[in-house]
Amino acid sequence: MKKRIILAYKKIDRFLRRWNATLACNKEVNLAYKNTSTVPDLNHPSIKEAKIYWRKYNIKLNPKWHAFYASLNDIHSSRYIPQNIFYNYIMPSLNNNYLAEAYNDKNMYDVFMKGIKMPKTMLRCMHGKFHDADYNLINSSNYSYILPDKEIDCFIKPSIYSCGGRNIRKCKIRDGKIFIDEVLQDINKLKSLYKRDFIIQEGINQSSILSDIYPYSLNTIRSLSLRYEDKIVIVSNELNFGNNQNYVSNTSAGGVFCGVDKNGNVAKFGYDNNFKRIFEHPFTHRPLKNISLPDIGDLEKR
Repeated sequence: MKKRIILAYKKIDRFLRRWNATLACNKEVNLAYKNTSTVPDLNHPSIKEAKIYWRKYNIKLNPKWHAFYASLNDIHSSRYIPQNIFYNYIMPSLNNNYLAEAYNDKNMYDVFMKGIKMPKTMLRCMHGKFHDADYNLINSSNYSYILPDKEIDCFIKPSIYSCGGRNIRKCKIRDGKIFIDEVLQDINKLKSLYKRDFIIQEGINQSSILSDIYPYSLNTIRSLSLRYEDKIVIVSNELNFGNNQNYVSNTSAGGVFCGVDKNGNVAKFGYDNNFKRIFEHPFTHRPLKNISLPDIGDLEKR
């Protein structure tokens, strides 16, 4: 009886996850449709091919995704994967979603990813308790003793559910105190503002190749990887830049993005957050073509 209840719960949970993901993806593609400067072709023969393909798996295709993708790069194909299908069927088949929550906490990255270079941690707040970089518990009344006296540029960010660059703030640490826009911060008010989970990390200097294009944010390469048998394969690379002097590079925060091939060559054009095609950075006007990122092949080795 207990097993049947658990099985029924999992089925309901899976249905609700798929339903919510489908609604979110449909909302996203409708918004993209509204913002795109081109007219997507919903009647292209490739869409009919795609409908036939996914019908074999009892999956109803939303043709707007295929038409939208083709409007971006002028390539019509039945092999595009709509976001709702990717998140509802492909991702769960490759990953256990029930374990994913553990990886959402940025305060745990030093545990999960030992040996990988990351920004230096100044202070952690985990479930309302303060810790130093090595996870030693500290009291809120003497946290300042672990902070440096010299001035350091840092970032404070939510450590849980911090996607989209939300609520990330530049701050300074000086004389063991935290300042945001030169205003001294109360540590307990920060704990309340960030809902008891945040991390403060030192800023880092990025490659001159990327800072030359846009110097105000840490511009990031986002890779989609696939574990295939005993190998890690990089499926795609996306290069994100901030915009309008914003210090986060997330597209949802107004950033821009472009593709990078396996040899490190940046695509000659990219897109802004409204999917308008761009050939130069809209703020610095630096061209995207003829840019090559060294050592991009090392991503698969790591």
